Amino acid sequence: MNFSRNAQCLRCKAEGPSQDARVSKVQEMKTGDWTCPQCAFMNFASNTKCLRCPELRPKRQLNPGEWECPSCDFLNYRRNMVCKKCDCERPRDAKKQSKYEQQLWTKPY
Repeated sequence: MNFSRNAQCLRCKAEGPSQDARVSKVQEMKTGDWTCPQCAFMNFASNTKCLRCPELRPKRQLNPGEWECPSCDFLNYRRNMVCKKCDCERPRDAKKQSKYEQQLWTKPY
């Protein structure tokens, strides 16, 4: 199976559709996928650098409450007290918790 962005078959190297035919179709991107700002190549969300050129994935704007792990750069949800990728503790300045949120994480007894 080849992706529409491939110019030739990955297995047998047969030529694929022309560049115009590939570009004219709308390419569906899934959440987190990104387009390289250097070469316009579409990369999967899991890629930390572009597969076509050496450009690193650009940092995206954080949503309210999200935080970036200082150890591994993984983006975590506000509810994560430790990084889901490397178990590094969330930095104190990542988000000031409201009184309600502080109560949410404390034990009732």
